[in-house]
Amino acid sequence: MMVESKDISVIIILYNPSEDDISNVRDISSRYAGVVCDNSPTPALNCESINKMKYIANGANIGIAAAQNRAIRAAEGYRFIVMLDQDSRLAPDYPERIADEYVKAREKFPKLAIMGPMLINGRSEGEYKSDIHTDKYLSDSVIFRENIIASGACISKEVLEDVGLNEEPLFIDLVDSEWCWRANSKGYFCAITPNVTITHTIGRKLIKIWKFNDVVSAPFRYYYQLRNYMWMLRRPYVPRQWKINNGIKYIMRVFYLPFCKNGIKSWCFMWKGIFAGLFTKPHNKNIDK
Repeated sequence: MMVESKDISVIIILYNPSEDDISNVRDISSRYAGVVCDNSPTPALNCESINKMKYIANGANIGIAAAQNRAIRAAEGYRFIVMLDQDSRLAPDYPERIADEYVKAREKFPKLAIMGPMLINGRSEGEYKSDIHTDKYLSDSVIFRENIIASGACISKEVLEDVGLNEEPLFIDLVDSEWCWRANSKGYFCAITPNVTITHTIGRKLIKIWKFNDVVSAPFRYYYQLRNYMWMLRRPYVPRQWKINNGIKYIMRVFYLPFCKNGIKSWCFMWKGIFAGLFTKPHNKNIDK
């Protein structure tokens, strides 16, 4: 291994975790230092630390962006951060493996900002793949991505200090994507590696619309998706093709979402998000460390 566990700070965000989630966190925290940041209204734990990790109870859902920022600020003595969700189920050496892949890739590609694993669909057990984009291999172990999901990803302290932290007003949706696009605007690029995998489940279920897959989310998520999409439309560093593709997707949802389970509720949240995005803007980006 090129990277030692002492060089890694693992960050885990909690929100109303199950007993199995808490057991998983205890297992990870027994091996790695880092920070557990809890967005649950009622703290899941009654302590200031859990094994090798600090425990921060926010007492409310402050959003994934703010929770990750708070955890990063609280982390100490690290060269690399590995970000996890409460339901991330890992091999014992996963943080070191993804950090190793990141370090090896940066030796060849110094402008690599963040590296994620290949995501395996928790429902189908197949790889998550874009319906539109084909993989662009930069090498056998590096696949280019305009943006990646933060869960399971590794980033270095120096890149984080250069690019900045998450944009907190986004709250939950497009937080990862906005950070990656901001990194791209500073000359970096993002990637995943096929050498490391993690099982991840996106949304509540997948539905097939013609030949495309669409993720069905909890109704309230559509508010943040549409509001944040409207905000991203105004940003010159956000890829034009992403704006077009997602604009088409959201227009399609206007017509079919009401016919899904909880569809009317989701549809109403969509329109609230559209109007919020049109007539508001982020009050404070909170991206400086």
